[in-house]
Amino acid sequence: MPRGIHDSALIVNAFRARKADISGDRFADLWLSQDTQVWASQYTQQVGLTEVLVHALRHRFFLESVRAFLKKTPDGVFINIGAGFTNYPYLIPQEVSCCEIDTPVNLIFKKETLARLVRQGYLPERTIEFIPVNDLNKIPTLETLMKTLKKWLNGQPSFVLCEGLFFYLKIEAISFLYQQLSSVQQKGDIVASNSFRPEETKKIMFQKLIKYCRTEYKKKNFIPTNLPTKFYEQQPLYSLLSHENYYRLSEKFAPGEKLENPESVLEEDVYLLERC
Repeated sequence: MPRGIHDSALIVNAFRARKADISGDRFADLWLSQDTQVWASQYTQQVGLTEVLVHALRHRFFLESVRAFLKKTPDGVFINIGAGFTNYPYLIPQEVSCCEIDTPVNLIFKKETLARLVRQGYLPERTIEFIPVNDLNKIPTLETLMKTLKKWLNGQPSFVLCEGLFFYLKIEAISFLYQQLSSVQQKGDIVASNSFRPEETKKIMFQKLIKYCRTEYKKKNFIPTNLPTKFYEQQPLYSLLSHENYYRLSEKFAPGEKLENPESVLEEDVYLLERC
């Protein structure tokens, strides 16, 4: 079984690898191991088979969004909060400055693995700023992080990605995160995220997800955070630029794969907010 919540990033990566043509992540298979393949299969058996496709769709949406931003804003930078084992810096232009933020245990493993993959010729060279954080649910941690990001940004246009992050953060921390980001971003900058809407919590599949997290990730009493769309619509200093669900994304990126029964699909809607 997974050793803890940090292994969830390896499971999600396995989903991206299984549908690399949809996720757009041609490097995802570099992170696969026998263990992660087993964990990913156990996850789908316990939660739902559609999780593979929807995670691939989620990644593709964010990848296309950051590419569009960088095409429009060539001097922009990319910041990934809760980066996990994603490969975004290797899927966007080499000259783009990238910053990845995650737990110390994930970043130590990621930096060691990336260095090995570059030495072996599987990955191209990239310069990435890694910032370790322990608990983004703590306000002082967020305040310290924003001070570091403000210094790193130095006034550059930015695309900030929070993929899978709000799943674990309390609403108070998420609100504070947006407040802090608004103080370091400028007009036209983007914050991208995904989250469950409250109506998703009524599904049996959602209860299966809770059970999985509590048993396999050892997160006693854990409940994934859910946010209504109005939460994003009402964020001060931001406007809702895009809001998509998995059904529309599947029509766009995976027309050959149908999402039919809503009860068999856990929807974490995706959002792009633009700094006003």
